[in-house]
Amino acid sequence: MLKADFHIHTDSDPQDSIQYSNEDIIGLASEKGYDVLSITNHRAITFDEELKEYAWSRGILLMPGVELPVEGKHVILVNARPEHLAIRDFQDLREAREESLLIIAPHPFFPKPHCLNGSFERNQEIFDAVEFSHFYHPLINFNKKAVQVCSDHGIPLIGSSDTHLLRQFNTTWTLIDAVKEPLSVIHAVRSGRVELVTHPLSLLELAIVGFRISRIS
Repeated sequence: MLKADFHIHTDSDPQDSIQYSNEDIIGLASEKGYDVLSITNHRAITFDEELKEYAWSRGILLMPGVELPVEGKHVILVNARPEHLAIRDFQDLREAREESLLIIAPHPFFPKPHCLNGSFERNQEIFDAVEFSHFYHPLINFNKKAVQVCSDHGIPLIGSSDTHLLRQFNTTWTLIDAVKEPLSVIHAVRSGRVELVTHPLSLLELAIVGFRISRIS
């Protein structure tokens, strides 16, 4: 089983003010035993051969990713290519679907304007997987609807950290039954050969993370 996180931001993000580098998060992921990572900065694909080789030298398959605004709602693409940055609406996204692209609904039912909510339900067939976000406590958990939707409709549920602060990393992740190769990983996720691993935040940690994120986003 491969340990993976498909939702991470770094100081290469053009939108958020992040305090650690691509190499920092790759190094931390290597220390924590990750096998697969995707850096998903907003509106930017942070990926090149040098970074890919650096990640591989640390035992990690780095897959190019991006968090895109689609009709104002956040969507994650894994194994993304530069032409995907032109996607603007759900019809564009629908037309972009292909075997080598993984389309994920991040924090879809959280109470923020950029979260999918009703847009997910209207375009459910586009998505290959739904994210279970690390940002929750047993008493405050906006992931509950995502869990129910995935159960009702047979959609794979994956865990991601949405890391903006290093303290968020390694709180929630996905185990994937695949070999360490992009298409194998994508096919395994689509087929539901995944296992969610998650540790709820304390109420204090939830408050700290929420406050600090509000200052950098």
